[in-house]
Amino acid sequence: MAQSKSDARLSLEIRTKSVEQTLIPLVTQITTLVNHKDRPKVTDKTAKALIRVGQAVSLAVDRFVIVGQSIADDNDDIRQDMCEACEEARSAGVSIQKLTSVDRTSNYSTPKTFTEKTAMVRAARQLLSAVTRVLLLADKVIVKQLLLSKDKVLSSLNELDTVTTFTDFVNCFSRFGNEMVELAHLTGDRQNDLKGEKQRAQMGAARAILEKSTMMLLPSCKTCLRHPDCDTARLNREGVFVQMRRALDMIHYIVTEGGTGQVNGHPCSLNNGDSGICLDNAHHSTSRSIREFEDLVEMTRVTGLTSSSSPDKLTSALDVVVETAQDFTDSAYTPHENREKIIDTLNCMRAELQILINAGLNQRDLNVSLDMETAILKTVSVSKRLNKLLQDTAMEQASDLFKTNEDHELLKCLKGAGIAGEAERVEELTVKFEEHMEQLEE
Repeated sequence: MAQSKSDARLSLEIRTKSVEQTLIPLVTQITTLVNHKDRPKVTDKTAKALIRVGQAVSLAVDRFVIVGQSIADDNDDIRQDMCEACEEARSAGVSIQKLTSVDRTSNYSTPKTFTEKTAMVRAARQLLSAVTRVLLLADKVIVKQLLLSKDKVLSSLNELDTVTTFTDFVNCFSRFGNEMVELAHLTGDRQNDLKGEKQRAQMGAARAILEKSTMMLLPSCKTCLRHPDCDTARLNREGVFVQMRRALDMIHYIVTEGGTGQVNGHPCSLNNGDSGICLDNAHHSTSRSIREFEDLVEMTRVTGLTSSSSPDKLTSALDVVVETAQDFTDSAYTPHENREKIIDTLNCMRAELQILINAGLNQRDLNVSLDMETAILKTVSVSKRLNKLLQDTAMEQASDLFKTNEDHELLKCLKGAGIAGEAERVEELTVKFEEHMEQLEE
């Protein structure tokens, strides 16, 4: 039960195109319903159209909930969370239908009150949040299937690593090949569905490593079985296994959003087998911390600041933004002018947040006041300004680095030294390349 409650705190970050495309029609309908509340009066024709939209939303939610509940019935690990999200979605759909029906029975010339607009916004947010949770929970089922396939490949790979006879090797390799085909299909679908370019590139790199390493696996294992006393054959075979395990670790990391940092219950070093780039993401990135801060600020429209812990959560989220932004302010590569702008913007964010907190604490109910709405908009605006400033600073540094073309020269020299068998030169260039890589990552 504790695990279920933990899962309930599901991040609403949408990482796949399929989930996003499912939400777009609903967002369009919800936007129509929310925007009509800004109009001073609604004609009879418009009112009937809004009622139809409200009914369509409610019916769509009902059909959506039925599918979600069928998924819950087949997956015990997400059943409770899925049922809760479905019930929340159904409740929000009913609320939206009632709010649109009010316009039909009321006087069309009556101006819309701020309370009506707030009620529609709250119901819309509740619906979008619940539907998104249902979609992401359903996506977890797909992730679970992919991880099970990955675990089967890893198990067969471990078995291949221990075989000592050709007969056992042939039998094990045949099973391994079938499992690799299944994993290739699943990871291919996932790669195409991922929204983030970085995640797609990482998945593509992992799949390429597995494909190339599988081609090398057969001859390296056969050579090692024929010449068990040859150290070179053994090291070559071990290198192939290391590459494949790293690629499987990378796949695990990508599909779990980097949240576990473990594979099969054990800590793992998530490195790209070709580049050596570490994928461990234990600490927040600046962009992620800013996005989470903005989400918390936006949610105050719905939740208000009635909870005593709400101001502390907002302040803590801003502290994380300040901490991650220190990667820029403390960097020797950041120009002094940009550093001063970043610091000033952070101070402005803190001041605007304090105004927002004060406005929220002065409220007596959940209805958002005009002062609080203004404070929310100003806080988010400053946050976006900081995000743009940090992006521009990072792009300037990256542009300066790539203009030197140092990475191309290093790789060219490294390749030449490797072909020539100059071990000391390779070691020297590797150290320089790692320093250059660290600067690029920073």
